[in-house]
Amino acid sequence: MSALVGIDVGNTHTTVGWWEGGEWRHEWRLTTKAHRTKDEWTVSLEGVLRRAGFPERDISTLAISSVVPAMTAYMQFVARELGLTPIVIGADHIKSVQIAYDPPQAVGPDRLCGIAAAISRFGAPIIVVDLGTATVIDVVDIDRVYRGGIIAPGVATAAESLNKATALLPKVELAFPPSVVGKNTVEAIQSGILYGALSMIDGLVSRIQLEIGKVPVVATGGFADLLQGQSSTITHVDQRLVLEGIRLLATGEWS
Repeated sequence: MSALVGIDVGNTHTTVGWWEGGEWRHEWRLTTKAHRTKDEWTVSLEGVLRRAGFPERDISTLAISSVVPAMTAYMQFVARELGLTPIVIGADHIKSVQIAYDPPQAVGPDRLCGIAAAISRFGAPIIVVDLGTATVIDVVDIDRVYRGGIIAPGVATAAESLNKATALLPKVELAFPPSVVGKNTVEAIQSGILYGALSMIDGLVSRIQLEIGKVPVVATGGFADLLQGQSSTITHVDQRLVLEGIRLLATGEWS
């Protein structure tokens, strides 16, 4: 039985997924470090794939979604070193959605994969919220037109920026405090970052829904689980949304 390997290269983390037998069997999360050499990435990627049984277990497809150009080249090199022909996901892989963005090629492949998986699962119209290094909101209307989206600083990015730009404000654990009004500096920062992000997302989604109607809202990314129970607009969370989109677009199962 052949496997599919999906690689989602983000600005902070790189996720490697192993699909076999109709399910994601394995998943690994690596730190994205573009300054690593090609040899280092070859060792890292080969190491995680060997944990799934490669090369004894055959890989039929290796597909890459990357928002880091240097890493795209590295991953292509590594794939070829392992005897695999990589597929790099781009705007040409998604055909049943009209990309109304200027230019269409500027839509990140992770965003394309996210909306492909979301539409495949929930249909259109749909709103996708990706909570990673950036908080990205994407909108597809009932006619399957990708209308664009919103890009804002991510939760961790905002917290790190606040710490670096001030002399006395510490780094804090990103967890919701007991109440909105912080009783100390740590709680005040937690409230500002997390309730601020939550209010921003719910506010923006509500404004979008004034334009396209009330539609499903799918969240993914590192902070999706944290915000799900607090959000008034997020209806579904799928941490493998981008990986699933990589699989669907790479195999042509959905385009």
